[in-house]
Amino acid sequence: MSGKTRPCEICDELIDPERVEAVPETRLCTTHARQIQKHGGEFLLTASPERTSKPGSMKRNYGGVDIQKQRNTQAINKLRAEYDEEQNTNQGKP
Repeated sequence: MSGKTRPCEICDELIDPERVEAVPETRLCTTHARQIQKHGGEFLLTASPERTSKPGSMKRNYGGVDIQKQRNTQAINKLRAEYDEEQNTNQGKP
């Protein structure tokens, strides 16, 4: 375990070092990583077959699968809005 951590993009709490080690690209704490699942998750994954045949060949040979990971900014924005709304509601209570 490296011990490196950073603040959550939503609540500014420190992300567990174990989570950062397991998912280095994460910007969310464990709590918000669970909550973002209802909006489609923190990342959008796209898979496409890797083509191994020669260019221009009619034969289609495929190798493995190429996976691309992209941050789900819409989900993060929705989660941030929910968090801000919850914080504003809680501040109004005595």
